[in-house]
Amino acid sequence: MSTDRRFGALAAGLATLACAGTAAAVVWHLTAGLTHFTSESWRRAAVEAAPRPLPAVALQDDAGRTLRLDELCGQVLIVDFIYTQCPTLCKALGASSSQLARRLGGPEPAAATVLSLSFDPERDTPARLRAFKRAMEGAPSDWRLARPVDHTDRQRLLDTFGVVAVPDGAGGFDHNAALHLVDRQCRLVQILDADAVDAAEAAARRLARTAGA
Repeated sequence: MSTDRRFGALAAGLATLACAGTAAAVVWHLTAGLTHFTSESWRRAAVEAAPRPLPAVALQDDAGRTLRLDELCGQVLIVDFIYTQCPTLCKALGASSSQLARRLGGPEPAAATVLSLSFDPERDTPARLRAFKRAMEGAPSDWRLARPVDHTDRQRLLDTFGVVAVPDGAGGFDHNAALHLVDRQCRLVQILDADAVDAAEAAARRLARTAGA
């Protein structure tokens, strides 16, 4: 069967499923009737259709403190994934995250916590995370950086968030980049572009205001 015919059959099958359930209907809507059918649009649509509970993984932050991700539950989170030796995408994410942390922080209780997680924990020690933060911050903020304690927890995080990080053969990674919104019930509920600072701020404030979110 040709590629076009296989895709046509897939689209037709997914269209049928879209009529059968709410989750599939949301996917259909967010991908414009499958005309924008990519792995990234599918990932975002799937999260909005069925929010994903975060795993209770162990982390070490940039100050060397050990914590569990579920300790941050009860507040809105904006999460991104980085590695500190990244020459391109992670710097853009760092700029977005530090800006969001300044906007959402301040003397009043923060509307959200901004958390960058390293998917290169063997190299991204607390000292390297601190250096990355200093290099990215325009001014001091409550931006938090951390790494998973072990490989199993790293993979659980990547699987839950749908993040792909593949070694590029040159000491780095090919990876996707985005801002991930987590509600106060510790569920991944929305994924936005890495540079969508205004939209992420608005979404975080909306989630923080939502009773029982």
